[in-house]
Amino acid sequence: MDYGKLLQTILDIAEEMLVAGAEVSRVEDSIERMVSAYDCPWDRVNAFITTTNIQVTFEDPNGSIITQIRRVKRSDTNFDRLDYLNNLSRYICTYKPDIAEMREKYLEVMNRPVNPLWLKYLSGIMVAGGFTIFFGGSIFDGLISSIVSILIINLLGNLKRFNINQMAIIFFTSVISGVVSILLCSLGLANLDKVLIGEIMLMIPGVAMTNAIRDMLIGDIATGLLRLANAVLIAGAIALGFAAPLALMKGLANLSLIEIHVPFIMIPIRSGALAVTIQIITAFIGCIGFALFFNMKKRQVIYSGVGGAVAWGIYLIFAHLMGSVFIPTLIASVFIGVYSEIMAKVNKAPATIFFTSVAIALIPGASLYYAMESLLDKDMEAAAYNGNNALTIALAISMGIIFVAVAGKFRTEFKKRMK
Repeated sequence: MDYGKLLQTILDIAEEMLVAGAEVSRVEDSIERMVSAYDCPWDRVNAFITTTNIQVTFEDPNGSIITQIRRVKRSDTNFDRLDYLNNLSRYICTYKPDIAEMREKYLEVMNRPVNPLWLKYLSGIMVAGGFTIFFGGSIFDGLISSIVSILIINLLGNLKRFNINQMAIIFFTSVISGVVSILLCSLGLANLDKVLIGEIMLMIPGVAMTNAIRDMLIGDIATGLLRLANAVLIAGAIALGFAAPLALMKGLANLSLIEIHVPFIMIPIRSGALAVTIQIITAFIGCIGFALFFNMKKRQVIYSGVGGAVAWGIYLIFAHLMGSVFIPTLIASVFIGVYSEIMAKVNKAPATIFFTSVAIALIPGASLYYAMESLLDKDMEAAAYNGNNALTIALAISMGIIFVAVAGKFRTEFKKRMK
């Protein structure tokens, strides 16, 4: 066997897993298992991965040392592709196909159809519109946010073709969608704050944040910090992108050029059992939209929606009992971690795709927006409050992930020792 060609094909699979949204530890483990399956000594296989680089060195059965390096320049989250590539790596470890068959199956996965454009638009509408209402907006606020989400999907897709830096794409998209939102809301059609919060949820780097935390917890500190820095920079680009039109068009943003009185659809439901029911329903819709946005398919989409709705219900129950943010978010995050692991086993898929799409309901999009708005208004007290709230929620989510990860490792080690 040509072990150089073998490694080249394995690196093709590993690169696409990383591009599709896999955490680094999963990709490293997949590489080591696939290489070792072809009679290469396990302890002589070494894989080192960052967000932009893959390096693999191993010793083949003849004693030759083979090393290859792969530069990764793309990022295109695709949960369906990640699922099938993960299954392909397991197939390779079990059946040890020759290189030709391995490449054939790899191309089959790469040629799987992606969601059609209309479904992409629908996912954007579900995320932006759903979370606009989720965060206290009216039905009409959700409609306006849904309309702008179609523009956002178009901009994100078309700007990628020009090979522009990801942060620049996010910044320009935020600026343009912010301008359009201000113009629409200045007509008295909707509440600008709620509309922009829904749009932020569509662009917020949830996958990068989740994988950054998971990588650091497993010990890949350098990669985790790189991912986290990238996620923070993208979040900053979103904030600056929306802040620019708000600062330049502040007068227009606060002006209603016409008065429209539409009972019910323009009145948000802010309290009571109906508000709780609406939040749980919109959490379900938003999580499904997020799953579709990243090309998750079949019943996994429904599992994501159910998980998000239940997680938010758990949060609301404990928030009502405790009157705080940290502990309820921590408990909901632990539920999400356990739920994702169970769904991963049921569907034989990576837990990452479930955790990311379910946890979106807890992401502090509203707190981030209000912190930015308070800074623009030079209200440092409100900015500090909302910023601290966002950090508290992020910390609680991180600790929830830690708890589940540590419990999972303890369970695995306990099983090994009992054998």
